[in-house]
Amino acid sequence: MASLVFAGWKQWTKITGPAPKDSVVLEVMGKQFNWLVRYPGRDQKLGVVNYRLIDATNEFGFDLNDKNGLDDFVAGEVHVPKGHPVLLRIRSRDVLHAVYMPHFRVQMYAVPGMPTKFWFTPTKTTDEMRAQLGNPKFNYELACNQICGRGHFAMKLNIVVDEPDDYVAWFAQQKSFAEQNPDVLASFKEKSDKLVTKEAAAAVVTPATKASL
Repeated sequence: MASLVFAGWKQWTKITGPAPKDSVVLEVMGKQFNWLVRYPGRDQKLGVVNYRLIDATNEFGFDLNDKNGLDDFVAGEVHVPKGHPVLLRIRSRDVLHAVYMPHFRVQMYAVPGMPTKFWFTPTKTTDEMRAQLGNPKFNYELACNQICGRGHFAMKLNIVVDEPDDYVAWFAQQKSFAEQNPDVLASFKEKSDKLVTKEAAAAVVTPATKASL
């Protein structure tokens, strides 16, 4: 029993510890009742998000004043490359969820207000598993195994394990959130310009006020 506990602890420490530097990074956020997925763009840096900015269009709460977030994109399913470490950053927008990926034997809670993470390395593509199982409809799955409300049953997401070249091709085809939502980007720029103008005006008025005293 002790050896089993030690082996489990050792593996848990590994997958929740620092991921390899060349890991593919993505963020998964749970909400009632679906999963949202975000990837960093070519800069490989996830931008800042702010829950105050969440609305029907900006479900992640992208802060497009952060340049690192301008090339971030969202995806309707998880794509990861075979044989490459993958780091999942996990959040919840409302209640307790769990990122449960049974085919990879990993699970991590998605906790409101407390980001979690783990990393893993997929070893077989989706097509290879379909061939091995003789099931052309097989898909890897991410599911929530916490009873998170009446729509809990809907919290499932496909995971596609690609060959590395296929993953690169898929990644290159994705359009950023900012590119797909120019109105949202324009709104951020307008607010930023107004703030700059206001600060510039304050900088001019303040010295003049002091000089008159």
